[in-house]
Amino acid sequence: MQDSTFEKLHEILVENPSGVFVLRDELTGWFSELDRPGREGERAFYLTGWNGTTGHAIDRIGRGSVYVPAVCISLFGGIQPARLRTYLRDALEGGPSDDGLIQRFQVLVWPDPGKWVLVDRPPDAKAEALARQVFERLVSLPAHEPRILKFSAPAQELHDAWLKELETAKLRSRTLHPALVAHFAKYRSLMPVLAALFELSDWAAGLGGDESISLDHTQQAAGFCEYLESHGRRVYSCILAPELRAARELAVHIAAGELGREKFTVRQVYRHHWSGLVTPTDVRGAVDILEDAHWVRPLPDEKATGRPPETYSINPRVVKR
Repeated sequence: MQDSTFEKLHEILVENPSGVFVLRDELTGWFSELDRPGREGERAFYLTGWNGTTGHAIDRIGRGSVYVPAVCISLFGGIQPARLRTYLRDALEGGPSDDGLIQRFQVLVWPDPGKWVLVDRPPDAKAEALARQVFERLVSLPAHEPRILKFSAPAQELHDAWLKELETAKLRSRTLHPALVAHFAKYRSLMPVLAALFELSDWAAGLGGDESISLDHTQQAAGFCEYLESHGRRVYSCILAPELRAARELAVHIAAGELGREKFTVRQVYRHHWSGLVTPTDVRGAVDILEDAHWVRPLPDEKATGRPPETYSINPRVVKR
């Protein structure tokens, strides 16, 4: 499913008690729709669909009363980092979007730009057939007879140790921003859910799978949560640490030699309108961080007594040859 009103989605859920998969190619439009006045009920509906167990009723004069005992929605899509940054800023500063919706996107990843490599090979037909088998078998499980999985004894021990670290070292450490705490708090349910999904996937693939969640699948879930945590920190850092983000952006351009190999001026940087570096204040905050890292150093200007430095020399060792 790609696009529908939430009332229609509500009706579809009546016929699909196991839940639905909603695909939005561009989440920016979806967020914009929810932010419009009068769409508060739709936001509440999607918030309800996060845990997959809460009921929801819609009463309309023309349609009567429609009740879904368990709203279960999986939402998948992409969004440009700049657009996500704008939405996060509103959510973290107590705006209308500060209702916990963004924290429900737990399987959230930030792009990892790297060296581009052309990959041109035929699809793995065997892997594709196995993936299809897994999805079809899982979808065929009856919603009215849910399969209940419990941790095996070793898996339960690992889960308890993992949960203790999450609670003490992160959620209650008072070292994280409240937004990150709210995001990581959702991992309390994410980790066991992932472990159960890994167990069910192996069962559906004919690779085993029992009535209990194994230690191996619990280790996989814990490792995946650690991976997602690193991405979550990067996502929120674009708002929580703008100067650090700007310093990283400036470092990329310095290393590429885009500001020359010897020196540059503050004006020379902000004229490029690079991300996070659009004003003199942005640039000075970034170069202060790079100065501490010994990437640059200010050059004295006898005519600008008492003013912040405008010209910086570049450490030749940081510029790529």
